[in-house]
Amino acid sequence: MKFVRRLILLSNRHPLITDGAIAIFLSALALVLLWYYWEFSQPVHPALAVAFTLAIILPLTLRRRFPLVILLVITVLLNVYRLLDIPEGTATAYALLLALFGAGAYGSQRWRTWARGITVVSVAVCLTYLLFIRFPTDTSLFSYEENQVLGWIATILLNLFLFGAAWWGGDIFRKLRERERELKAQTVQLEIERDENARRAILDERVRIARELHDVVAHHVSVMGVQAGAARRILSKQPDKVHEALSLIESSSRQAVAEMHRLLGFLRQGKQTDEPTPQPSLKQLKLLISEIQDAGLPVVVNIEGNERDLPPSTDLSAYRIIQESLTNVLKHAGASKATVTVHYGDGAIELKITDNGKGAAPVELQKPKGRGLIGVQERVKLYSGEFKAGNIPDGGFSVMVKLPLNGQ
Repeated sequence: MKFVRRLILLSNRHPLITDGAIAIFLSALALVLLWYYWEFSQPVHPALAVAFTLAIILPLTLRRRFPLVILLVITVLLNVYRLLDIPEGTATAYALLLALFGAGAYGSQRWRTWARGITVVSVAVCLTYLLFIRFPTDTSLFSYEENQVLGWIATILLNLFLFGAAWWGGDIFRKLRERERELKAQTVQLEIERDENARRAILDERVRIARELHDVVAHHVSVMGVQAGAARRILSKQPDKVHEALSLIESSSRQAVAEMHRLLGFLRQGKQTDEPTPQPSLKQLKLLISEIQDAGLPVVVNIEGNERDLPPSTDLSAYRIIQESLTNVLKHAGASKATVTVHYGDGAIELKITDNGKGAAPVELQKPKGRGLIGVQERVKLYSGEFKAGNIPDGGFSVMVKLPLNGQ
């Protein structure tokens, strides 16, 4: 089996050399048979018989490059060969069968059926003429013995069987080659898709980490900035409260560093990993609200529905959405109050964050400059949820989010 596979592999790599070797082998066999039978029948000059024999077999060298042309050329020459009564008939017949096979395996789809059909019909007509018509004029068909007629019929049927096998074999071989090409193309496509999926996975992970870093840094740095501004304003008027503001700045900075340390641990290589730490969730909502209030923004929290545990990823996203929304209010809205509503529904959790600040300009609503709202939108899109943000008619800004709880 390994030897056969090596031969097939060699044939595919060097088709011209392989077909040339086959043609030379058949030519040598044909010349030996011609020499053997020549003493029984010498219808033409020996040089002409040798020339015809080689002209029929040697074109097989190009049977893959010009399969249909080679088939038709061999068909014409072999019919003339038979009509000249040149005694050799075995190797040349094999050459025709190989050419017929090659036409089916390598020929163009448009013409290969026509070329093979012409070959089969012309050879059948020639063989019928030789067996049933080309006899002495004074002898009729029915004067021959019954066994002889049956022999002729059997010869015709055998040739038709061989032609049919070569025809069918060529089609099967062509389909196998086409299937192999399809499999190779599919393999290449799968490799491309695998690389693309890996690239997307890396990109998604980078976006996720960038979003987490933004949420953490933006929140804590915003709190630190607000507290630092407050400390600067009261430094000369109320120096006793500066200590409290600086303590909040210190606490926020430590939390920011801790969060960044945890997130940057995902970027380490090999087996270097951070110790697992709890992810933020709505269970830490009170702590988050306390930090925002300490930064100077009063926040009212409303919990509606049956409060319960959420899927970890949804819980984290809900926390980050509230954190980012309140951070935006603290940084940009100039509000004196914010309201957070968390509604636990049967199949979803709904979040609503509103403030009484100055709202957003129309341009900012269409194309947000910062990455806060963009990050919120990405989180909502990840869960096929609903997102809506806009100005409130009476003044202020609202963010409304609905995250499905269908096992995600």
